[in-house]
Amino acid sequence: MLGEGPLDLMLINPMSRSIEMLWDYPANAALLQRLAGFSRLIVFDRRGSGISDPLPADLPPTWEDWIEDMLAVFDHVGITSAALLAERDAAAAALLFASSHPRRVRALMLCNTSARFRVAPGYPCGENHERSDRLSQAWDQTWGTAQMVATTRPTLAGDPQYVRWVTRMQRVAYSPRRAGAEFRYIINFDARAVLSSIRVPTLILHRREFAVIPPAHAFYLAEHIAGSCLELLPGGDMDVLLPGDEQPLKLVESFLANLRPADSGERALATVLRMRVADSQLAAATLGGRRWHETQDSFRALVHEELTRFRGREMLDGGAGFLVNFDGPARALRFASAVRQAARDQLRLEIRVGLHIGECQRVGDTLAGEAVEVGAGVLHATQPGEILVTPAVRDLVAGSGIELRSVGAHQLDGVAGRWELYALEG
Repeated sequence: MLGEGPLDLMLINPMSRSIEMLWDYPANAALLQRLAGFSRLIVFDRRGSGISDPLPADLPPTWEDWIEDMLAVFDHVGITSAALLAERDAAAAALLFASSHPRRVRALMLCNTSARFRVAPGYPCGENHERSDRLSQAWDQTWGTAQMVATTRPTLAGDPQYVRWVTRMQRVAYSPRRAGAEFRYIINFDARAVLSSIRVPTLILHRREFAVIPPAHAFYLAEHIAGSCLELLPGGDMDVLLPGDEQPLKLVESFLANLRPADSGERALATVLRMRVADSQLAAATLGGRRWHETQDSFRALVHEELTRFRGREMLDGGAGFLVNFDGPARALRFASAVRQAARDQLRLEIRVGLHIGECQRVGDTLAGEAVEVGAGVLHATQPGEILVTPAVRDLVAGSGIELRSVGAHQLDGVAGRWELYALEG
């Protein structure tokens, strides 16, 4: 931490930076001092990078892991709420954090970033798969080299001290193989579904000639985050916070100085999981009253054990089954898969699970709102043994290794329109 300003500012490092190296280039040290001049500055390295413990190559951290780490830093440092400043790949975690924990975010600053990277229906500004693959290969081949600096940071590429600093910092942050693997995870991410849930003041800064993520991505963010402000900056550097560039610092300082009071509303993005035993009446008739009650008790104990392991929160629900809230959909799907397998192996039961992510009204142990109703509709559409999810869930777990297959469009009970649903494999 640095500074004693009136507002906490968390700088979320993208994959090419490391806390250990940020002060080694004098102009960047001056940049950090400037940020700390109007804030209490907290710099955050995400799990698996820099000096954090190494992770297995086949177990890359997810956005949910990074959000969990951000919360841990908030609590450890004693942050009630903070402004978040994130560049490029770090911004996706900031978007999810701001939408799922709005009371802990005073403002959001998104720099040279996007809601998703690849082209998709309704998102023509994304990159095609061929160019995405070429960029991924370039990350593998040029990570931590002067060639990457020349390609991505042309303004200071002629400064040998700057080039040495950037290349060494990249190598400290990640190995080339790890950087390539994480880049491939990042480019599959899709945060479009959460943009409408962001209520905090948002500043979007983007360099006009940045070729990896062109400004069209920034315009999309500005159009879909209510009340956001977009400022375009000259140049094509990967970094908005470029050492020696005063303009973005002035824009950040002015934006933070004019923040409106925080919204005290309780609405937030939530991952809603609804689950029940399939064919429970048939099971009760087959087992008989006493054995069925014992089986139900065993099933509840099994569910609660997995809830503890996957950090889900059981919410009050008037219906049969379980209503559970998770911080993110990947953990919710892994929980559902674990419960499905354990129920089959231990109790000879099949379950049905419906999963959606959307805005909810969360008060104590209750959840209400459209996301809860959609989750109920998805649950009703399941067959025994199925775990079905909505497109919002599919988009947010892209690249995590979770396999989903389309089961077609469904009319959900109590929900308007037809919804494409996806089944968890395995």
